[in-house]
Amino acid sequence: MQTPFIIEQTDAQLIGSKADITYEISFEHATRHCISIRMIIAKNTSTTIIAKSPVWIPGSYKVRDMNAHQHAIRIHDVNGTPLEWKWLAKHVMEIHNPTQSDIVIAYEYYANDRGVRTSHVNRNHAFIMPVACLMYVEGRMEEIHHVKIDTRHTEWNNISTALSPITPDNNQQPTIFGALNYHILIDSPIEIGNHRSTYFDIAGSKHEIVLIGNESVDMEWIKGEIKRAVEIQYQFWGDLPYDRYVFFLMIGEGLRGGLEHLRCNVSAVDPSAFLDRSSAQGMMALLVHEFFHTWNVKRIRPIELGPFNYEQENYTRMLWLAEGWTSYYDDLLSYRSGFYSRDEYLSVLAQAHLGKLARVQGRFSMSLKDSSFLAWTKLYTMSPDQHNQFPSYYTKGGIVALLLDILIIVKSGGKHKLEHALRAMWEQYKIDGQRGFTEDDVIAIIETTCNVSIKQEFDAWHNGVEELPYQSIFDHIGLEWKEHQAHTPQEWYGDYRPFHPKNPQVFFGCVISEDHGRLFVREVEKDSPADKAGIGIDDEIIAVNGKRVNTRTMLINALQSHGSKQPAQLIAQCDGRMYETSVHLIPAMLFTLKISDTISGEQEHLLDYWLNA
Repeated sequence: MQTPFIIEQTDAQLIGSKADITYEISFEHATRHCISIRMIIAKNTSTTIIAKSPVWIPGSYKVRDMNAHQHAIRIHDVNGTPLEWKWLAKHVMEIHNPTQSDIVIAYEYYANDRGVRTSHVNRNHAFIMPVACLMYVEGRMEEIHHVKIDTRHTEWNNISTALSPITPDNNQQPTIFGALNYHILIDSPIEIGNHRSTYFDIAGSKHEIVLIGNESVDMEWIKGEIKRAVEIQYQFWGDLPYDRYVFFLMIGEGLRGGLEHLRCNVSAVDPSAFLDRSSAQGMMALLVHEFFHTWNVKRIRPIELGPFNYEQENYTRMLWLAEGWTSYYDDLLSYRSGFYSRDEYLSVLAQAHLGKLARVQGRFSMSLKDSSFLAWTKLYTMSPDQHNQFPSYYTKGGIVALLLDILIIVKSGGKHKLEHALRAMWEQYKIDGQRGFTEDDVIAIIETTCNVSIKQEFDAWHNGVEELPYQSIFDHIGLEWKEHQAHTPQEWYGDYRPFHPKNPQVFFGCVISEDHGRLFVREVEKDSPADKAGIGIDDEIIAVNGKRVNTRTMLINALQSHGSKQPAQLIAQCDGRMYETSVHLIPAMLFTLKISDTISGEQEHLLDYWLNA
């Protein structure tokens, strides 16, 4: 009989619980970025114990050497007697325990990587990603696991985690938290330090916002924005699937990205997110995205994503559901939350979604489902040429969700939306959370719930490599999708003196990095002017039309000033050998999605139904 895959947990379930697998975590060497870990395994019934480290993180589809920073390993019984052990694989150890006694696996873990998937500790704080540093016992993953956190070697006063406290008064030392099983344990990050937190309640569920970083942030403002986002998603789904939830918000120079968990998420942003309006909108869209995952992927999941095999790739062709649909709804629900105006939302769709995919030549080479299946070697193994090889299931998956949503609205005569199917999937999960969803399940739920036929379009858009039918879909709701060449309107001095004409914005087709006064090509778009001129990845651009360029601004200005009427002459080098080439720049393509000036009453009705909750 298969063991139930339990991922739901409330704090009340762990109060007063006991565990036979316990981790003791302390920070004697925090200044060396080291976490001290003791894993105590009790009630052993075999003379051989297999302990393993996961090789990937749910939500991040790449095999990683996460135990690479594990060192100073000592294994003994509870009396201190050393036990024989050996590595069976880079992440697997075999321990001989002839007396079947309780055993201790003690080790240090070097944690000096700030990010949403990694652990970091110094004299000021510790952020622990359990999946990266806590091992598991083969055959005993479904047991209750406890974590004892000892901060007596520090001056830290706060602990924030989605793990559940074991005692009602959690001020004892060490502080003990727990999980019903290993799956929940490793999906529950921990922040320890003197961080700032703020709280709010919605529908009887408690929410905590944890700020990780030294930036000055208006806590009341960020609480109000996140609370608004939670309220909108509560209305969207109809209920909240947890008793308590934690928003971990990392703030630091160059930080970006997010990772979803069952009862929390970790999002990372640059400090500019609190200084610049458009950056703040991007931050809120990120938070909306990760919170939406609380339902979509953590619970409404592709059938292959749970129970997990932590030792190898878990392939699925359905990341268009997990990430693509979430990428569609993050901006739509940001709009409904008031973070975008209607025009801003349409502009985001045009530029950050449709326009972004238009620059990905790989959309003609690989289907959306294959992009999902190969995520382990494609999206998570970054290549400078990746946009020419495949489309991201985030970007194209989100656009397909947009088209599906409008298609459903049109075919149902403005009575149903894609979100109705999502809510039906959520209700089905609540009845039977043990089983994930297949592609056929998704199609059947859409067609049954929304009373429409969409299988033909669904199959074509997910399996094909042809251009998606944007305008034929947008026509139904009075939207105009346009790709057009850039042009520069005439500017004037005062009321009547013409300013000299400028060249329209030009397109080069390269991503350029600036390194100590040198310019290097990092990406080249297939069939772009740069590609046709023979410019390659890692080449250095030295001069344009005989003039030295050593900043991106100088390069852009030189190309822009030259314009697209005549080829520009470039000097570059590859592997230390200089070469010259001619680049025929072309006017840049601009992307817009606007409401038609001739929109009909029926089109406007369907448009309003789409955009309004």
